[in-house]
Amino acid sequence: MNARRLLMLILGSMISLCAAAAGIEGPTWRLTGVQGLDAGLLPTGPKAVTARFDGGRVSGFSGCNRFFGSYTLKPDQLVVGRLAGSMMACAGDAMKVESAVHRALAGTFRPVVSGDSLTLTSARGEPVMSFQAEPAPRLAGLRSTVTGFNNGRQAVVSPMLDTTISMSFDDRVVRGFSGCNTFRAGYTVEGNRITVGPVATTRRACAPAVMEQERQFLAALRSTTTWDFSGALLDMHRADGERTLTGTRETS
Repeated sequence: MNARRLLMLILGSMISLCAAAAGIEGPTWRLTGVQGLDAGLLPTGPKAVTARFDGGRVSGFSGCNRFFGSYTLKPDQLVVGRLAGSMMACAGDAMKVESAVHRALAGTFRPVVSGDSLTLTSARGEPVMSFQAEPAPRLAGLRSTVTGFNNGRQAVVSPMLDTTISMSFDDRVVRGFSGCNTFRAGYTVEGNRITVGPVATTRRACAPAVMEQERQFLAALRSTTTWDFSGALLDMHRADGERTLTGTRETS
């Protein structure tokens, strides 16, 4: 083999490895297999295990809790630091799945991207985790029962007993029931960023505590600037990173 051909092969290999590394960033990846765990235990649908790599930060849903951590990319390597996350306990196989995910998704890997699939292999070339790219998430068509809202005092609280708060997102309008009145507001969305416009409500009067809850919920909705899905939950935050709303994830 002459020197020119050898150089071209080396450059081609380096470009391929760089492309594979860069290709992991952006999509939300759904876990389809993990070393040491029966693939039949992996949940599907809104409760599927996911990971997203973006700008040196990896985050996702590990079967019971949301996780986050840091990573670095080299031409032929992905190095993931130790993961952290919420500490909720779940029943069934969820904790077994979560333990396997946290064990596997840490250390140094060689990322292999092929079409819409991603495989993280060990230094020996053994597959450690495999993923499938999820379609880009959409708010339009989502219905959600609110499970928590920011009360304006740096706390996310649940709706009062015997009250329900709900939201439904059309292409440009979010509408729903805010505990006493129905509401609607225009919104725009770009990726995971959202801007909610002025809110209009009906004029019904309820008990003072219910009216205060409604005011807090609508203020939280108006302050929301980002949205995401955390497993089966809708997870919304404001610009400073503080959570504004959580809710179920249902499609109409």
